[in-house]
Amino acid sequence: MSEGRTSADRARPQAGRLVRNAVALMISSGGTAVLGVVFWGIAAHLASTTAVGRTSAEIAAMMLLANIAQLSFGMVFERFLPVAGRRTRALVVRAYSLCVSFALVAASVYVWSGLANRFLPVGVVWRILFVVIVASWTIFVLQDSALVALRASRWVPVENIFFALAKLALLPVLVVASGTQGIFLAWSAPVGVTIIAVSIYLFKWRIPAHEATSLPSGSMPSMREIGLLTLAQYATFLLSMFTPTIVSLIVLQRMGAVANAHYYLPALVANGLGLFLWNIASPFIVEAAMEPESLRRHALTAMRTGAAVLIPCIVIGVVFAPLLLRVFGATYEAHGTTLLRMLLLALPGSAVTIFYTAFAWLDQRLVPLVIRQLIIAIAYFAIVLVFIGRFGLLSVGIASLVTAGLQAVIFLPILIRRIRSIGVPLQ
Repeated sequence: MSEGRTSADRARPQAGRLVRNAVALMISSGGTAVLGVVFWGIAAHLASTTAVGRTSAEIAAMMLLANIAQLSFGMVFERFLPVAGRRTRALVVRAYSLCVSFALVAASVYVWSGLANRFLPVGVVWRILFVVIVASWTIFVLQDSALVALRASRWVPVENIFFALAKLALLPVLVVASGTQGIFLAWSAPVGVTIIAVSIYLFKWRIPAHEATSLPSGSMPSMREIGLLTLAQYATFLLSMFTPTIVSLIVLQRMGAVANAHYYLPALVANGLGLFLWNIASPFIVEAAMEPESLRRHALTAMRTGAAVLIPCIVIGVVFAPLLLRVFGATYEAHGTTLLRMLLLALPGSAVTIFYTAFAWLDQRLVPLVIRQLIIAIAYFAIVLVFIGRFGLLSVGIASLVTAGLQAVIFLPILIRRIRSIGVPLQ
């Protein structure tokens, strides 16, 4: 058998693995998104609109703090755990320890500074519980990145769908038990069980197996270099994660809890579809890091898969936006349909940025990404703040469409040039 034939045979399972891992992550995102719609639909009928708006702000703040506390180690895992070899366990443990410590401090400062007073009930118990949940959610999200990086993506949908079903089952009981905090408690209660189960799998089986079979790789940088990359990515990460959460808080402040509920649910649907793009980009980063000689193949596979997923989702979402929001109630359909359509039409801009980010990580060149993302974020918030008084919630849609165009203008030419030079090896 010729060498070319052997290489071709070897290529097919590589491409198939990327698609399988992407499909597993999309099943996770799709399943949790659908169950999330059901969750908020039931919540909208069981609780008052004010309670939904206030709780959605509480959940947004919790997730914001947890995402901040991750210190961008999710991307570090996906880029470097595949080539970490016998340093895998040490990297995971250090990341967990650092992120949990940061989460506890950040959440404590946030709560006791009074920033949470608008939605958090009075009482020390509720404040301590909020801090603990922030720390728990930090690990909950990080362990997904660890599973993806270690080519165990098939367990991500199992974990996340179990979590979604558990919080859905708890919702009616906890809303009855606590009208103001029942939604938040139902959302948060199953986190502990999933953390324990996944940690046992990772540290008892998956990490030892990865360390035993991985060979030392020259593509693993020093901890100092990882630290510098992490700082650059962290700046980008903060910009991207702050944006939807801060908008939720702006709407809550300028328009009230009811308007925030009308914003939050369309944003939840659109962001859920946007996650499909990262579900494809993450396995691409992992496979390209493991097999840099197959970068071209992995890139083409990832982009074709992204187009095949994104285009139908946008078309279906735009056409059926009223029916989708009607699940939450007539007021959500009336106030959120146009916003949802605008957010969906802005997703191609996000796709360009996501794939640019994937190549930036593979090339370990993140500073230009930070500068460009900062420009886009400034434009986004400026548009929302200028137009919210006149257009209300539609100002968010306007900002999303305008910045989607900016993303295409800023990132697409660079991405095209990188793809054309794809023969250049990774650092």
